[in-house]
Amino acid sequence: MVEFPEEVVKKAFGAADGRCECLMVEHGHKYNSMCMRVLDWTKRGQSFIAADGEKGWEAHWIKSPEEGGKPTQENCEILCWDCYVKKNKK
Repeated sequence: MVEFPEEVVKKAFGAADGRCECLMVEHGHKYNSMCMRVLDWTKRGQSFIAADGEKGWEAHWIKSPEEGGKPTQENCEILCWDCYVKKNKK
């Protein structure tokens, strides 16, 4: 699987203001239809619950490389771990 370059992930994380960008209504988000969970940069890829009670996050493809998606900031969404797992199960 193709991964996003670190620079792209940093830019996407900054553009997301360090929050989950998931818009999946069926995930039951509190803030309209957007998750908006505040994320900690240092917890990327952490699926477990840390000592402070927070889970991690991951960069997710909007359009996968298999569908022709490019590893760009515009094609990278930042998701909390819960939303990341739910999106990958669809």
